[in-house]
Amino acid sequence: MKVPPLVLDLRVVSPRRRRPVRLWLPLFLLWPLALVLGALALLVAIFVDGVLLARGRRYHHYTVLLVRSCAVLCETRGTVIRFSNETTAVDMTVH
Repeated sequence: MKVPPLVLDLRVVSPRRRRPVRLWLPLFLLWPLALVLGALALLVAIFVDGVLLARGRRYHHYTVLLVRSCAVLCETRGTVIRFSNETTAVDMTVH
């Protein structure tokens, strides 16, 4: 089951600072707005695909593109990114 990401946790550690910088972003608060905008975009994509298909254009797959983009966004859940160099270490986790 594909579930969209709920929280983004970002931590930046620098040896010059005493405490690491932590940022916790509650992405679940953005999902109601994204749902409304996504539904409108889906309706527009369906309409555009229908018009392009009726006019005989070659590419009329914007609806499929939009749906698969949402699927890729849902697959980002569980992503962990870590990198560091001599001055900074960054950890980002998508829950």
